[in-house]
Amino acid sequence: MSDNEDPNVISEEALYERLDHYLSTLGTDRSILCVSELDGFLTAIGCSEQELAPDFWLSAIWGADEDQPAWASSEEEDEFLSLVLIMYMETMNTIVHGDLYPVYLEQEVDGGESQIVVEEWCVGFMRGSRLIGLGLDETNRDFYDDVLASVRLFGTEAGWVKLEGMVDEEIQFWQDNIEPSILRLAQFNHPEIQTISTEDEKSHTLH
Repeated sequence: MSDNEDPNVISEEALYERLDHYLSTLGTDRSILCVSELDGFLTAIGCSEQELAPDFWLSAIWGADEDQPAWASSEEEDEFLSLVLIMYMETMNTIVHGDLYPVYLEQEVDGGESQIVVEEWCVGFMRGSRLIGLGLDETNRDFYDDVLASVRLFGTEAGWVKLEGMVDEEIQFWQDNIEPSILRLAQFNHPEIQTISTEDEKSHTLH
């Protein structure tokens, strides 16, 4: 560790690894099971018109009351809560600055090449949307249907059925539409946000 590094600041890689550990080992079938899904969930929370206290959404990470984990120690529980809040603040920070860096997964395909996987992130976003009732405003139904179309496509079973009937170019179009659509949604509920161009930026990925 160099003299300029703060021992109290966790690296992004370590943050994701620790969160993935807790989510994968303590979660149930109804829980968020990876960091990509968690980031989508937190992004939806951040797009809410009202600021939501962590007490409102923390337990929803695991599912129903019976899905809440039995922590081995209070230290582990405190660490998990601390890690989630760090990720939440980082996600909120990007949103309020009119930017977005989704934590997508990355998988290797034939030939050794890799491709971005957005489904888990979108599943998490839809989970958060359902929790806060995002998109249920009848007076703005057309707008919400428009900006949520991409995440609904990649984040719901009905959407996956539609994807099966699409050619690669269509799928890529909808995938590329995720980030600008979510930024439009964030700005709609928070007009003070000034979105910036991210055409030359690369989204975060997990390997």
